[in-house]
Amino acid sequence: YLVMSLLTNLQSKAKQYSKDDNDGIKANSHFKAYLFILNNTFYLNEQLGENTTVTAPILRNKAEDVEGKDFKITSPWFKSSIQELFEGSLKKYLKYWEKLTIHLSKVPESELSFIKNDNKVLTLESGRVLKSRFSGFNDDFEKIHDMQKDITIIDPKLRKKLLFDIKSVFLPRYVEFFNEYSQFQFSKKNQEEYLRFTPKKVNSMLGNMFSSY
Repeated sequence: YLVMSLLTNLQSKAKQYSKDDNDGIKANSHFKAYLFILNNTFYLNEQLGENTTVTAPILRNKAEDVEGKDFKITSPWFKSSIQELFEGSLKKYLKYWEKLTIHLSKVPESELSFIKNDNKVLTLESGRVLKSRFSGFNDDFEKIHDMQKDITIIDPKLRKKLLFDIKSVFLPRYVEFFNEYSQFQFSKKNQEEYLRFTPKKVNSMLGNMFSSY
């Protein structure tokens, strides 16, 4: 009963985060809410969960002593409840990162025209296509990253998992997109600005997330 009450309270607290729109950016509030659930459910599972399968749905002490750190909840409902909360919040959280992929689909060949006798320099109209793609990704990535750069996740295992999942959502596609289209000249004056987020830099920025302590 106490654990179920705790899970309910966690969800209520997360809803408060979602309603907190003082900075004027609703997505920022949602990020905090999802990460709050992820952090706390992961912690509960690490502290109270048990990997071995047992039949007795009880709270027991492995060492048969009274130290609270040894108590484990072996009931299936605990594992399923924690997993449902964790996976549900993770899925919603990653959807924000998935939005980056709308800029990374392959550009139709019909939209890429080159200056005569030069297969590396795009025409003005085709250049605008790539400008739009790169600037769209840059703006959205920078916005999503900045909203979370000051958030700390202390548990190294959770932090590692989140970073792996985030990168898996869009980074391989971005590497492919960047390598294919950065070789073309699509801007005479601002090419470097459009290409400022190299895959290496994006990977580095992601790697430094959740560690501002």
